Amino acid sequence: MSRDAVTEKDTTTSLDLSEAGLYGAAFETARDQVRALISQHPGTFPTFTDAGAWHFEEDPWAPTWSAGFLTGLLWLFADRDETGWWREHAQRYSELLEPRKRDDGTHDIGFLFTPSWGRWHAVAPSERTRDVLIEAGRTMARRFNERGQYLSTWVHPGSTFIDVMMNIGIIYQAGHLSGDETLTEIATAHALTTRRYLVRGDGTSVHEAWFDPETGVFERTATHQGYRADSSWVRGHAWGVYGFGTAYSWTGDARFLDTARLLADTYVARTGDRLVPPNDWDDPQPRFAYESSAGAVVASALLQLADLIGDPGGDRYRRYAYRLVAKLSGPDFLAQPGSGWEGVLRHATYHLHNEVGVDESVMWGDYYFVEALHRILRGRVAAIGS
Repeated sequence: MSRDAVTEKDTTTSLDLSEAGLYGAAFETARDQVRALISQHPGTFPTFTDAGAWHFEEDPWAPTWSAGFLTGLLWLFADRDETGWWREHAQRYSELLEPRKRDDGTHDIGFLFTPSWGRWHAVAPSERTRDVLIEAGRTMARRFNERGQYLSTWVHPGSTFIDVMMNIGIIYQAGHLSGDETLTEIATAHALTTRRYLVRGDGTSVHEAWFDPETGVFERTATHQGYRADSSWVRGHAWGVYGFGTAYSWTGDARFLDTARLLADTYVARTGDRLVPPNDWDDPQPRFAYESSAGAVVASALLQLADLIGDPGGDRYRRYAYRLVAKLSGPDFLAQPGSGWEGVLRHATYHLHNEVGVDESVMWGDYYFVEALHRILRGRVAAIGS
């Protein structure tokens, strides 16, 4: 099945006044933090903080990939602003990203364009927004390896990440907007390959799979950010919950919904009442107790999944997400304006082994946290579509 511009369904889980106040206050705090960033450093796209201050130098790990998250935050704030101030900035930041619709140096085209131009198209569809999304999706689709049936990463033509599941939505959307079924087939093929090689039978997930790019034969698994190749890097796992839910929302293929549920159930079982996970569940001596960006991603993913399933089956995912977001909204994680901490969510980690953004704020953590708050506060789950 294809998705409308914004798919919305009322949930059966209601908020009492104290809960609504907690989430609303957290949303306002995030808005204040982001307002300070774009006022003091206009037109910049930081990825992570150093000692709580945004880092503005080039990303030391990957081709710059996080600019869509700051832009997406502006669109989220615009949705709850009648003055037009946030929308004006959201459009300007989106326009700054437009040239990257042809960027073939990254596998994160979806991260760049779904929160930015995708949200713009959802609220004000036009020929311009349509054309940008189509071109961005086609750029992403050119990474497809026909023999291996996967989308490659910037690391190597033989590499794919679980993260790429978060970038196939832009291909599905481009296929829907253009009527090009080949794009839809590419996105689905990659999701099936990921399901086969990056999702384990026990419901855990793999960070990276390697293939022979000439023959397409699968060779091995690996990790860049987890404890080891056979462990469970949790943010990658969160990408999987969200990405397979997105694949189901575009296709109606029950295999993708089953996989999203399997991964979600594993998260809940392994994290339990702690709610916020470490960087890797299998690390016997984690340096830090929490990796809050993984929690933020999975919170929004669970809200998406709850809507896709419907009630009563989806309500348990929604209840868990509410508890998770409430914890992230508390003083242990949420930065406060005036404290000197410039990000929104504390205790996130970008790349543990490379010592990049460790126990800091990261832009995707802030984005998915606010996206989850936005969904909760609207009383329904809203998913970007075409």
